[in-house]
Order: sequence, then structure tokens, then C-alpha cells
Amino acid sequence: MTEKLHTIGELSKLSGLSVRRIRFYSDKGLLPPATRTFSNYRIYSETDVARLDLIRTLRDAGVSLDIIRKILSRRLSLADVLTMRLQALEAEIAAQRRVAAVLRATLRAPHPSPSDLRRLWTVTTLSNAQFRTMIERFYDQVAEGARMDDDWKRQMIAAGTPELPDDPTSEQIDAWTELTAIITDQNFIAEMRTEAAGFWNDEFDPAAYAEAANRIMAKVRKAIEDGVQPSSSTGLAIARDWLESSAKAMKRVPDASFLEWHRAQYRKHHSRSTRYQELLAILRGDARNPSGAEWSWINEAMKPLLADAV
Repeated sequence: MTEKLHTIGELSKLSGLSVRRIRFYSDKGLLPPATRTFSNYRIYSETDVARLDLIRTLRDAGVSLDIIRKILSRRLSLADVLTMRLQALEAEIAAQRRVAAVLRATLRAPHPSPSDLRRLWTVTTLSNAQFRTMIERFYDQVAEGARMDDDWKRQMIAAGTPELPDDPTSEQIDAWTELTAIITDQNFIAEMRTEAAGFWNDEFDPAAYAEAANRIMAKVRKAIEDGVQPSSSTGLAIARDWLESSAKAMKRVPDASFLEWHRAQYRKHHSRSTRYQELLAILRGDARNPSGAEWSWINEAMKPLLADAV
């Protein structure tokens, strides 16, 4: 059976595209005519109808003419191109959602100023990857002069790196902004560097400390699930276990001096670390259950012991 052929006008009616647009694609080498008449009019085949449909679909999806040419010449697979285009579109959508979120957050103020918009825009245009880089830089600065274990540092970075959702709420933008301020606070970084240098010394056993922390936190999570209060006898027993286990990992004696050290750590860092965990929970959409709840519980359980150390 002879394949049906179409003039450019017929192809225009079949495709819904203008003759001018079809001629443009043809001149660009995307849709060369199957043949030409003696009068040099373009003639297209049924295969060209399908080819034109693919070109139109790809153009509607935002694919460039150069990429379409590579697809048609089979230098790029259609699946790969569509995957790349989908990823680009998703990134564009995420960016537009973030712009909308910034505008909503700015408009919460009765009389927003240009500085309000600049502040929010600067913070929220940080990508999640860029924020992770900032977290890594924070821990690199904190670890200066300390013998901090690389595995430990990687775990801390993984546990403490937030992600701003594609369509953040005003509260999540505020949390993102506050977290940015915390990890770029040079005074805080200097304070943590001093603490790390004293903590990570020749006596410290990171593996033993991690094992003790994981074991105690498992007990704490079970206590929280069972509704056990930190002030109970169970809470006091877990607190004593933690103090003894942490002292052993640091090759120290769980005496009044060590208890006072814990008291100082609690006083210096508890409120900030708790707030950090609260902000992470807000960004995860689970503000009611911050992952720092276990540490809040154990620190509450330690209060009687810490009080005795005074």
C-alpha cells in the first residue's frame, strides 16, 4: 500500500500548527519534507505527521530545538531528555513556591520594608545543598584544634542538617532563618570550639560514649512512650546510668566534680540545643515531636543529681 502524503497545508490542518511554524521546523532541519513536487512544494509523509507531533510536544514541555534535534537524530534518548526536563520543571516549581512563601512571610508585617524582603529572600534562596555546606563549615570551624572523630562529625552533620520544604510555611521560613543565624554566629562557634577542644582529648573514647548515648536514649524513648516521668525513680535510675556511663567513656569518676561539669554543660547548651531541635522539627512538619525530646527528658531526670552537686 502506498503511504499517504500531505502538502504543508494538509499537515497544518492535521497538526493544528501554522504553515509558518511547520516551515520553520523544516528549515531548521527538524522536519525535512519526505519529498518535493516539480514545483518545489514540500510533501510530508505519515511518519512526518508523527515526527511533528513529537516536536510540538517537546516544545510545549520546554525542550530546546538543539535538544530536539539530538533526540530526532537518536543522539539522546527520549527518556533521558524527558527526565532532565521533568527535573528542571520541578526545580522551577519549587523556586516559584519559595518566592510565594517569601512574599507571604514578608506580608505578615503590617508595613513590610525593603530590608524585611531582602533578609527573607537572602535566607530562603539558600538551597538545601548550600545549607548543608554551611553546616559542614560550622563543624569544621568547631573542630579546629580538637581531635574530633571524622565519623562522629559526619553523624552530627547528618542529624543536624535541615531541609526547607518546596512550599514552606511562614513558620518554616522563620525556623530556617533562625537556624541560619545560629550556625553563623561567630561567638557561638568560638564557644563551641573551646568546648570541643576540652571534650575531645586523649582520654575521650568516642565509641564508648556513642554506645552509652544510644543505649540510654533507647531507655529514654521507652520511658517517654510508657508515660514515665523524668522525676520518677525510673528517671533517676536512668540519669545515674547516663552519668556513670558517660564518665566511663571520658575516663572520669562520676563524682561531684563530674556532676558539676554536667551541670555546666546543661546550663550552657541545653536551651540552645533544645531550640535547635525544635526548629528542625518545625522544618520537618512535626513541631509537636522534636527529636531533641529525649535529651530534654534525660536532662530533666538529671536535675536532682545536678542539684546535689551544688
